[in-house]
Amino acid sequence: MIKSIILTLNSRAEGVTADGTRVPRALPGEEIALGKENKFKIILPSKDRITPVCTHYKGCGGCSMQHSTQSFIKDWKSNVIKSCLSARGLETIIKPILTSKTNSRRRVTLHGIKTKKSVTVGFFKRNTHELISTPSCELVNPEILSAFSLFEEITLIGATRKSIIEISVTVSKEGLDLNILNGKKLDNQSIMKITGLCESFNIARITWNEDLLANFLNPTIVFQGIAITPPPNAFLQATEQGQEILITNAMLSVFDSDKVIDLFSGCGTFTLPAAKRSEVLAIDKTKSMLTAIDQAWRETTGLKKVTSRSQDLFKEPVGKEELNSFDAAIIDPPRVGAEAQSHELAKSHIKRISSVSCNPRTFSRDAKILVDSGFKLDWVQPIDQFLWSSHIELVAQFSR
Repeated sequence: MIKSIILTLNSRAEGVTADGTRVPRALPGEEIALGKENKFKIILPSKDRITPVCTHYKGCGGCSMQHSTQSFIKDWKSNVIKSCLSARGLETIIKPILTSKTNSRRRVTLHGIKTKKSVTVGFFKRNTHELISTPSCELVNPEILSAFSLFEEITLIGATRKSIIEISVTVSKEGLDLNILNGKKLDNQSIMKITGLCESFNIARITWNEDLLANFLNPTIVFQGIAITPPPNAFLQATEQGQEILITNAMLSVFDSDKVIDLFSGCGTFTLPAAKRSEVLAIDKTKSMLTAIDQAWRETTGLKKVTSRSQDLFKEPVGKEELNSFDAAIIDPPRVGAEAQSHELAKSHIKRISSVSCNPRTFSRDAKILVDSGFKLDWVQPIDQFLWSSHIELVAQFSR
């Protein structure tokens, strides 16, 4: 084994040595003895190293930083944002990071496999296709964990020995919303068996290979008092606490605006709360999520007018001429960011933008476009919804 010092962490929270070797689950300053396949032994541990709380941590690939103190994780994630901005020549106020609690993940995607002798449901080992059972995950909402035996039964009935079934689970107000993908075609007997099993658990809806299998109750998610029934497997924030932080901070930028445009609106996380004060145009590529917004708006009293439009904002960003008719914008793109749309926002007359991002690097790239056009980056609020991972989310305000 070769002795090495961990100098820093990369964007995946892997330790990096002087020769560039990446060592998962190592911390800066640690002296290690490095063997084959990045297996290592700690010679001198960091003061920030702690004992992981989850029994699945050694095998599961879901968490990459559970061996670290919370103070270290918070500082590291805040510094990632600061470094990304600095690389673009940008500085701003970075507020203290806000972290979701353990067992608060309301959305999770599990996988299931069936062999001749057993069934396994859980997460993959890091960088492998080997599945391990994770019935006591420290991240996941207890309501999801309580249905673990159901997921195993669904895998037993609906998976083949040659496929890996995907089980996406969301906690809704009415119960669990299940979306199953890559399952085999079910006969009537299997359908009756699965739906019968679901009745023994708190299941609101189950969708199978994109077809509705059973709808016991319409599953609803609440955005600041406004209930919406999202389509199966719709994008939602990972935790309720994280959702509230994002909405509250996003509304700071648009609360006094008459007309707001919500770009990459999803199923209305920001559209509907903004409609309490402003007329809103929601734009997203996915029509089913826009339909959910429209239905929620029609069923909720006291909201200003909400309209929606399906549009691929990567191929066809909203132009400056249309943007000029709005007072403020909310933008929440995928990890790749929204470079083309940011150029149009920069050329428009919009005075204030609430920007939500799950990637500090693409956020900083797009922020540079806005700042170079005359916007000021007023502040950034980091949010950690993905406890013990390298994932970082944020909401920021631009004004001019």
